[in-house]
Amino acid sequence: MADAMVIADSRAAARVSKQTRFSPTGEVLRDIARGGISGAIVGIAVGGLGGRVVMRVVAILHPDAVGALTENGNRIGHITVGGTLFLVLFGLISCALAGALWVIVSPSIPGHTGVRALLTAGIAITIGTPLLIIGRNPDFVILDHDPRVVSLLVALVGLIGLSIALLDSWLDRRLPHAFTGRKGPAVFYATVTLMGAVLVLPFVLLVFLTSDEYQLPLRAGYALLVVGLCTATWWGLRVRGRATTPPGLVVAARGALLGAIILGMLTSAPHISRALGAPS
Repeated sequence: MADAMVIADSRAAARVSKQTRFSPTGEVLRDIARGGISGAIVGIAVGGLGGRVVMRVVAILHPDAVGALTENGNRIGHITVGGTLFLVLFGLISCALAGALWVIVSPSIPGHTGVRALLTAGIAITIGTPLLIIGRNPDFVILDHDPRVVSLLVALVGLIGLSIALLDSWLDRRLPHAFTGRKGPAVFYATVTLMGAVLVLPFVLLVFLTSDEYQLPLRAGYALLVVGLCTATWWGLRVRGRATTPPGLVVAARGALLGAIILGMLTSAPHISRALGAPS
């Protein structure tokens, strides 16, 4: 929340000054829904189709591995409808998680659009890499622990984060605002938010708080949970008409986010190392 929150604060201030026009609750729901929509679109366009491109490049880099069966049941180098649909579905699920995380952490990321997008790419790599690169995956043995393959996968994770941040900013300039007395947009945003809370949020908690891929004595998910509580507090203050973020809340949210980044790096590094062939 401060540089990024300066933007949010200025928007909030404008909304407070026009309370007869804008619905504070509706605007909070708009912010939440926008992040979820961004994650879904990026999941199909970048996560799914981008994953297909990466797999095609992998086949070119390793022609000897073409036809080999991967852990998920697809064959390297074989472009099939089923395989493509699997990648799109996997990308959609992964980016739904990424979209939920973006909703939680975005108020704490400083800077304007370009800076925030670059920072988000870095955060995505540090926290999200274990979603795509699992060190014990036998596919990396088939591909000779090729650093080019690992680099492509890491880059894809970063591209997902970058794309969600940029698309969220683009949608923010185009999605209709929630006006007092005009229920249509607010109902839509509330529906999207409810769907995310029911279908995505439990999965996010399950992955980051219980999965083996994020196993550490102190999980990154715990720090992300603190960031989420700070963000929820800020939403509550906005609903009540507050236009500026309490400095203590900014410090707490950014401190927790920094902790999540550090813990994410400690979690991701062993996966990348094993994918490159280092002993476990």
